[in-house]
Amino acid sequence: MLTTKIKSAEHLEEHELNKILKHLSKNEEWLYYLIVRLGVSTALRFSDLSQIKWSDVLNKEVLLLNEKKTGKRREIPLGKELSENLKLTYKKLGSPSVDELLIPITIRAVNKQIKIHAFRAGVRGKRISTHTWRKTFGREVWKRNNYSEASLIKLSLLFNHSSTAITRIYLDITREEVEEMYAIQDLFVY
Repeated sequence: MLTTKIKSAEHLEEHELNKILKHLSKNEEWLYYLIVRLGVSTALRFSDLSQIKWSDVLNKEVLLLNEKKTGKRREIPLGKELSENLKLTYKKLGSPSVDELLIPITIRAVNKQIKIHAFRAGVRGKRISTHTWRKTFGREVWKRNNYSEASLIKLSLLFNHSSTAITRIYLDITREEVEEMYAIQDLFVY
């Protein structure tokens, strides 16, 4: 029996993400800029991002929503920088009605366009989709917390995974990366 491995979205390194954001900003692709920026900042699935209205985020400190997949109520702090970024993007999009959705297009359209923009930004050889932002968030949290097991436990809860083993697989954390953590020289030298 022939089995085909499904090629899932990959995470981006910080410099790759910044290349895409810079390209989108420079080319005034504000809707896609918003999708990437909000996606990586909230770690939400596209099904959740696509139900957010401007009234849910403008002048708010916290985004409240019920996750579509899990049905769980989420409270996501927006932070000052992200809130300011949302206000600016809102204006650049022509200040739509606050009752309108932030992302009024389909996941299929987003995935197609985001691949084009990533290529034009010089990010090539990666499997990119709307799920890339969620994985990028997870990898960056893990990295900024010194690749700690504690950060994997918290990410596992955030992603609603049943174990940190699932989170490791989800974030494509390889055995080699874990082994490299033990390659620290002169850790316990008298």
